[in-house]
Amino acid sequence: MTKKYFFLIFTLFLFRIGYAQKNEFGFFVGSSGYYGDVGYEKAEKTLLHQSPAIGFMYKRNAHDFLSFRTSILAGKIKASDKWASNPNTIARNLSFESSIIDLNIGFEFNFFKFSTRRRKTTYTPYLFAGISGVLFNPKVMGTQIELQPLGTEGQGTNLPNTSNKYNRIALAIPFGFGYKMNVSKKWSLAFEWTWRSAQTDYLDDVSTVYIDPSLLSEQTAQWSNPSATEITHGKSRGNKNNNDWYNFTGFTFSYKIRNKPNKCPKALLP
Repeated sequence: MTKKYFFLIFTLFLFRIGYAQKNEFGFFVGSSGYYGDVGYEKAEKTLLHQSPAIGFMYKRNAHDFLSFRTSILAGKIKASDKWASNPNTIARNLSFESSIIDLNIGFEFNFFKFSTRRRKTTYTPYLFAGISGVLFNPKVMGTQIELQPLGTEGQGTNLPNTSNKYNRIALAIPFGFGYKMNVSKKWSLAFEWTWRSAQTDYLDDVSTVYIDPSLLSEQTAQWSNPSATEITHGKSRGNKNNNDWYNFTGFTFSYKIRNKPNKCPKALLP
C-alpha cells in the first residue's frame, strides 16, 4: 500500500509542476552504481564500475533558496565478488546485474541566493533530498537468468527460516549534493552526485544464509552457491542487517520555462 501511495503522489506532483510559473525541464546524462553485499567492501570503490544512465526532470523554483523537483532516471547496477580484495569474498564468487528505474520527488536547498533570471546569482552549490521508488530485477551477470524467481535463499519454498519472494519494487531515500549554474537566459547546467538508501537488501539477490542445496532445484542450487567449494547450509551468504545502496552521478541540462507576467490593464480614459 505504501508503494501505491508513493506512485500516486509522484503522478500528482508531476501534473502540478507542469503548471507552475517558474519551471525547468531537463535531461540527465551520467552513470549509476551500486554498493551492497556483493563485490567491493568500500563504497567509494563503486565509482570504478559505473554504468551509463539517463533521465528526465521537472523542477519548480519556489524560492531563490528552494526548488521542488521530480524525475525519472534509468540505469544499471552490477557487481562481482571477483572485484573484492578479501579472499573469502572472492571465493564466494557471487555476481549480479540489474537494470533500475528510479522515480523520485524531492527538493533542492541552495547555499547561495539563486534565480533562473540571468541578472541574479548565476551559480550555487546545493543539497538534495527526497523519496524514491525503484524498480529492479537482478540477473546472473552476463546472462538473462532472473534470480528472484529462483529463490536462491529458499524464498517461496516454505522451508524453515525462509520468507516469501522479495518484491522487485522498493522505496529508497535519496540524498546528495550538486553544483548548478545559469549558462544562458534559457539554459542551466548542474552536476550532481546522489546516493539512494534502498529499503531492501535484495537489489543484488543476496541477504541471508545458504540453503541446503539438496532442497533446491539444480539451477537454483547452482546460482545460490556458484563457488568451487561446498558450503555448509545455514552459513551467512550476505548481511541481512544492511540494506543495499545505489547512486547516480552526472549532468542535468535544464530549459527554463517562465510564464509571462500578467500586465495591468490600461486605465480607461473618461
